[in-house]
Amino acid sequence: MENIKLNNQYIYIMEKKGRKLFYNNINGKLAIAEKIQDLGKDFYEPAQDINIDLDEVCYEQLYLAVSESCNFRCKYCRQKKTPELVNMTIEEIKNAIDMFYSVAVKPKSIVFFGGEPLLNMDGIRFAIEYVRSFDSKVKFSMVINGSLCTKEIAQFFAEHKVEVIVSMDGPEEFHNEARINVNKEGTYKLAIRGYENLKEAGCKTGISAVIGPHNEKHFDKLIDWSIALKPNSLGFCLPHGDEDNFAMKLSSFEEVHKKMIEAFDILHKNGIYLVQVEQKMDAFISGYSIPYECKACGKRIVACKNKKFGICEGPITKPEMFYDSIDKLPACIHEYKKTSPFYNNSCRSCIAYRICGGGCVYDKLTRFGRTDIQDECRCGLNRMIVEKSMEYILEHLPEFNSSHILTKEDRKMLRNKLTI
Repeated sequence: MENIKLNNQYIYIMEKKGRKLFYNNINGKLAIAEKIQDLGKDFYEPAQDINIDLDEVCYEQLYLAVSESCNFRCKYCRQKKTPELVNMTIEEIKNAIDMFYSVAVKPKSIVFFGGEPLLNMDGIRFAIEYVRSFDSKVKFSMVINGSLCTKEIAQFFAEHKVEVIVSMDGPEEFHNEARINVNKEGTYKLAIRGYENLKEAGCKTGISAVIGPHNEKHFDKLIDWSIALKPNSLGFCLPHGDEDNFAMKLSSFEEVHKKMIEAFDILHKNGIYLVQVEQKMDAFISGYSIPYECKACGKRIVACKNKKFGICEGPITKPEMFYDSIDKLPACIHEYKKTSPFYNNSCRSCIAYRICGGGCVYDKLTRFGRTDIQDECRCGLNRMIVEKSMEYILEHLPEFNSSHILTKEDRKMLRNKLTI
């Protein structure tokens, strides 16, 4: 795609069927015109939403690592596993909730995490009922492996409007290659049973599928499987970890990125929301920026056993990254925020500058030992999402008699057309 640097801004130009779409990657402006000289000065206005404050903290999300134990031994899991049951106590859960509400300006969500969260169902029940005694609006969600989700538990989640994401890596033949139990046996039948219990109970239920060498060559089967299961949301998750991690040994990240964009087309037509693509297409079309992809950059507190606190769920079983006091978290946040493209001048010319968010910070620390660096494992997908968004705009925007900068109303119309 052609791009031109003007006034320290980068203008990308896409042409389809004789129409040209111009995109200012710094301020997010989009315009239809015959040539760049037709664009008025408004197209080059300074951006108002790309400034970041490394020291700003605005907590809105609490991760409760209610159990650090797990009954699975997935090949790509980064967390240490022990045979002992390591759960937060009710008192520790209450302490974490009280602490969160004492510092959160506007609490928005509480996420139950692990390990396998359902190994501490008593703690989850307490947390939900305790919070609902004084807050009727905060949203609950969790990621589970599905194996422990009975009909009773599913009904409880449905009644309390808990969104539940079940980790499944596709049809049984692929899932069982990576997601195994302590006896190295496949777990698909257990996972799908839990998923079906949730759907039957009327729970808002999603699927999270890690893409790795066990399924990367079978996107067609992944897509058909997803359409058959009809999740409320679907995540085709790029792998995490260092080069030795099982899932990181993809034959080609670029090919996986392309397959994810192709999957979006099919899944969207079938009413399935592919999280990794739709969220960023929404941002691009709507015109808002994403300074950070992860809420660990100033919006999240992670609470673990022994009244320890951190900002990132990735290293839950690494005690050196958790602290006795939340007063120590701002220093961690300061470093995590350096992941933002808005902090890194090397990202400024990228077409995905405004909607990238910098990717997974913990991955960068794991692989590179620093946060202020690009991660091509994810950068390529973001660039493809922008190009896909521009194609979508050209296809759905009406004809104009002269050059036209897209208005808020234009963007809202386009976004409404995209909405599932």
